[in-house]
Amino acid sequence: MTKLDIRRIITKYINQEASAEEMTILYEWVKKGNNQEVFKKLVQADFLINYQNRSSWESEEAFKQFLETIKEKESKKVRRLFTDKRVWKYAAAVVVLLGSSVYFMVARNASSLTEPRLDPNQITLQLDNGEVISFDPDIDVTVKSKSGGTVVSLKKGVLSQNDMADSKERSKMNVLRVPFGKSLSLTLQDGSVVMLNSGSTLTYPSSFAGMDKREVRLEGEAFFEVAKNPEQPFIVGTKSMYTQVFGTVFNISAYAEDNVAEVVLVEGSVGIGSPDNTLADNLQMLKPSQRASSKGEVGDQFLIENVDVTPYISWTQGILSFENEEMSEIIKRLQRQFNIKIVNKHEKLGERRFTGMFDEEDLDRILRTIQAHTHFSYSKVGNTITITEPQKNNAYDVKK
Repeated sequence: MTKLDIRRIITKYINQEASAEEMTILYEWVKKGNNQEVFKKLVQADFLINYQNRSSWESEEAFKQFLETIKEKESKKVRRLFTDKRVWKYAAAVVVLLGSSVYFMVARNASSLTEPRLDPNQITLQLDNGEVISFDPDIDVTVKSKSGGTVVSLKKGVLSQNDMADSKERSKMNVLRVPFGKSLSLTLQDGSVVMLNSGSTLTYPSSFAGMDKREVRLEGEAFFEVAKNPEQPFIVGTKSMYTQVFGTVFNISAYAEDNVAEVVLVEGSVGIGSPDNTLADNLQMLKPSQRASSKGEVGDQFLIENVDVTPYISWTQGILSFENEEMSEIIKRLQRQFNIKIVNKHEKLGERRFTGMFDEEDLDRILRTIQAHTHFSYSKVGNTITITEPQKNNAYDVKK
């Protein structure tokens, strides 16, 4: 059984969809070799969400409790791990969340494709023949292209594509665009899984057949779980970074409007370089729980530091995290997350730094929480929020 197979079973277990046969396979797999450690990593986030009163991950105790859960319910057809209704789009390797309570303290190119008219509020897939298909992430659907050569399926928030034509020449690429306020997972032809955050675009081929390398291009943010294939390296290109992957799990954030582009490695190994200098000998290597970042459009040198991966990948679980970020940067993330325009007229507020984590909160509650630590006023008119210096008598004002 492959690593991806067992992750799919664990994902079904978490989603309360595992069959009795799959539960037996899972139980037998956990008992073998070093699979206990792998299992601990794969279920780490769910344990912390399930036991919210715990402030840290107690791996041995958690592992025993999960084994007991499997043993006690082995005879049932469906295993209920917890009552939370969120569904994982795919199994991320390590997502260590600090509970669902809020804590807060101050402290090469897709241009060759013809650009069609696109609905900015819809998820769209532009096929390599120029045809555009729109999707609602909450509705399962299977769509066949007009030419009949491509079948695209969306099931439980995961998009997959099957190209019926047997063509090895693919000079053109597919373009998947995810607007603000939405996210979507994509399974590539090689089995790799990509989860796109709001306001992101991924350019990729329908098939990697006949290619020396598996190359995709990203603008925005995405979480990757890459299928291993030493004979065909996986490459992620952004405007300012070149990332060569060696079968791994990692997060890339490279929004055009952000000052910093970054790669955070969760599992495995990646090499980082600039788009103009992609030789293997020139790549800077990352280890798990390390972050590489660069400022500016293109850079040969990257700042590499050890980090807690939690705030960088918690978005994959619907959790918005800030780690000592300036309010000006937080505003950009809120605009993408909630598909809203935020105008900040409080200049000093934009320079303040905040750390916080919000689990499935609405925008109003997030702003009120920040407001409790730094006084400011804000008003909402239509789809625009305006932040101003605090008013004397009323720090909170919402106009509809």
